[in-house]
Amino acid sequence: MAEYVFRNVTQVGEKEYQTVIDGQELAEMWRDGVITYNPEIQRGTKVKRGKDNSEVEVAVYNKANVKKIYTSMLSGQYFTDMITLNVLEDGNEKVELDDEGNLAVDGEINIADGQHRIRALSMILEGNEKGDTFFDLTELKFPVKVTHYNVQTAQQQFHQFSLGLKISSSRAEYFNQTGLANIIVRELMKNSDLAGRVEVVRNSIPKKDERHIVTFATLVNAIDLVYKDLETRVQAMELAKYLSEFFNELINLIPELHNYEKRAQSKETSLIGENFMFYGYVAISKVLRDKENWKEYLPLINKLDLLKSSKVWYAEIIKGGKERGYSIINTSESRQKFINKIERMFKKLLNEKTE
Repeated sequence: MAEYVFRNVTQVGEKEYQTVIDGQELAEMWRDGVITYNPEIQRGTKVKRGKDNSEVEVAVYNKANVKKIYTSMLSGQYFTDMITLNVLEDGNEKVELDDEGNLAVDGEINIADGQHRIRALSMILEGNEKGDTFFDLTELKFPVKVTHYNVQTAQQQFHQFSLGLKISSSRAEYFNQTGLANIIVRELMKNSDLAGRVEVVRNSIPKKDERHIVTFATLVNAIDLVYKDLETRVQAMELAKYLSEFFNELINLIPELHNYEKRAQSKETSLIGENFMFYGYVAISKVLRDKENWKEYLPLINKLDLLKSSKVWYAEIIKGGKERGYSIINTSESRQKFINKIERMFKKLLNEKTE
């Protein structure tokens, strides 16, 4: 929580305000913790290992971009543009605009758009204080939009910003509040054993990532491709309830989905623990959805031919080989082919068991 007064403010909407703040003030606000980074309305966090091998969550941003902006500012080549700050609406904040244009804020003030610019300003401020740089930050005047939104609305705003940003499709989809598949995945992240296992920043799962098993974008794409007849929010919530139960059973059934060592080992030869495999898992969920005792058929997954060396997948899903290593062909075409093949293979096993 921070107390701050923005000066010379104009109200431009019900919960939107505008002013101008110089670079010195913005850098000091960041240094003093008046402005903070909220991963829920920004690019999220990633895990880094400390010197003692402990896991630390850090903000996601591009250091190279910060350095470029820093250099541009120092050389006088930077054109100031709008920065957006959000006063988080959580029921504890106070936002009051008086007749003289003073916007008094008592609450959490987050960067909504402009973290790279503010980090660059902070670098210059630090350099000035150390005597390494001698740049007058007050010369940089930034138009600043101040919004007063809750997390959901702030995420929608960032989704709009992200349309012009180089961020992962997982992060962009995470901020999409209207897509039915997005709603379902959010429910799965809250109400199933997928909680804590969905990567919402990257489009892929790094080898050393012990926590995540699937990306947000993969789950959204898989649900969109498999459940094409989804039309209403009510249908989405019903499907989310079923998929929560489905993934609970699936994660319990397949060791690779809850054991990092087994997952890392199996990825050398098998698809079963791959992020890409979730296109197959969602396809199987639809095959089983109308079965009364669907849980008893789930172990048939272990009878699927999921070896990367199998001729079933060669050239269409898998490329490479044993000596060079296998890699997955992840395109819109390969995803649909994979879904179709998994569905046919699983239905065949299902028919054999029920005959």
